[in-house]
Amino acid sequence: MITLVRAYLRRSRGRLLAWVLVLGLLPALMVPSTAIGYPTQADREAFATESMASLAQVALRGPVFEASTGGLVAWTLASSGSLVGGIVALLFIVGYARSDEQAGRLELELAGRATRRDQLLAALIVVGGAGVLVGVVAFAGLVIAGMDAAGSALLGLVLASSILFFTAVGAVCAQVAADPRAAGGLAAVTLGVLFLPAAIGDATRSSLVWASPFGWARHAQAFVADRFWVPVIPLVLAGVLAWVALRLNGVRDYGAGLIAPRPGRARAASWVRTPLTLALRLESGALMAWTVTLALLGLLLGSVLGSLDAQLAGTAFEDFARRRGGSVGEVFFQFVLYLLAQIATAAALAAVLTLRRDEMGGLAEPLLSGPVTRVRWSVSWWAVAVCMGAAILAGIGLGAAVGSGRWPLVLTTLAYLPAVLSIVGLALALVGWLPRTAVAASWTVLGVLVMVDLLAEFNLVPAAVVGRVSPFAATFGGLFAGNLASVLAVLTSVGAGLAALGVLGLRRRDLQPV
Repeated sequence: MITLVRAYLRRSRGRLLAWVLVLGLLPALMVPSTAIGYPTQADREAFATESMASLAQVALRGPVFEASTGGLVAWTLASSGSLVGGIVALLFIVGYARSDEQAGRLELELAGRATRRDQLLAALIVVGGAGVLVGVVAFAGLVIAGMDAAGSALLGLVLASSILFFTAVGAVCAQVAADPRAAGGLAAVTLGVLFLPAAIGDATRSSLVWASPFGWARHAQAFVADRFWVPVIPLVLAGVLAWVALRLNGVRDYGAGLIAPRPGRARAASWVRTPLTLALRLESGALMAWTVTLALLGLLLGSVLGSLDAQLAGTAFEDFARRRGGSVGEVFFQFVLYLLAQIATAAALAAVLTLRRDEMGGLAEPLLSGPVTRVRWSVSWWAVAVCMGAAILAGIGLGAAVGSGRWPLVLTTLAYLPAVLSIVGLALALVGWLPRTAVAASWTVLGVLVMVDLLAEFNLVPAAVVGRVSPFAATFGGLFAGNLASVLAVLTSVGAGLAALGVLGLRRRDLQPV
């Protein structure tokens, strides 16, 4: 097992180190930024009051328990840091626990004295150990920045325990599903479902918030009440889920999952005869899962919009919404949609990057050895990725419209499609011209955009700068500023241009399987 741990560390040491340093040092970096941005207690209280006037902020991050430097840092990063850390942990653990098995590399790893249990345990140790290091780095950085040791330790523990919890969740999903794509989709859906109780619980001030790991992270109250018992919940559950994953790994067949894939037909259906229909068939399961899940989420959001208008009438929430030109419910939906659009983009990005994964796995060569050209192959996957983004956004809008009776919400959600196009186009351009770094660079760009949006919400990055860098921020600003048509035209042109550039690059270069 030690050999497997060393092999995983050697293979992913750069990515693991970047994850640990970026997420671990972020709390310490936010301390001086917060002190400079809000130098007096009056400034901090004014910011906290304005933030709590946004119901969407409350749903996404929870309440501000204290308008101190530490309280604001914890409010910003407890839930958001847990979300980012959880997503990265899921990507790593699914890759270790399932991708090696599907690609046939696990057979070589098990050719010696290592067992399947050793392999999964090594993956849990590597990813979980990185999560622990995130907590340690966060604690050390906060203490060096002059923050209270108890609050620093608790915030570091919150981040580490959340990562350990989602590492175990990903390990279980990798045993349930039969391939990495299905396991990743199941893990992502689980993460989204777990985020919902925290959002609804804090927005409605109900005890439902305690049914979510994000609720536990928020209500640990680092630098305020310092509830050290709260992170014990995800730590205990992480241990239980890791044990379940190891047990499931021991009882399932090699190369299979607990949910067995349906046997395919001996001959493909007549409509699955083109690269486009083949790509659509391969992505149909993920498309259905993402669309239905987020449509149900949209339905839940839509069902509470009307009650929010009445419940918060005459409060600061209503004043905040009026300044942005809408009702409380509509403005709340706008803020939540901002996050959901990034999730839809992640699903579309995973689809278009199948081009590079098939190239690396040797699946592209037999496909291109026939009459299929590289242009048709790449354009087909680009079209499927765009359709996936459009379907997910439409599902969110339809769900919200059915739940609230406000049908213009469908058009509001589809306004983010050009933002999806721009990210998908960038990924295709990277596949065409920089294939060896395309996957890592594409996900890094999306992660950086999410992080920049987070910093902008805390006023640590000028909103004007973010609007020029982030397609999501540009769309969000266009919805409120009245220049949406020009923003969408620019993003669509950029996305289509990058996609065309990627197709040209893929047509000119040689295939690079590694």
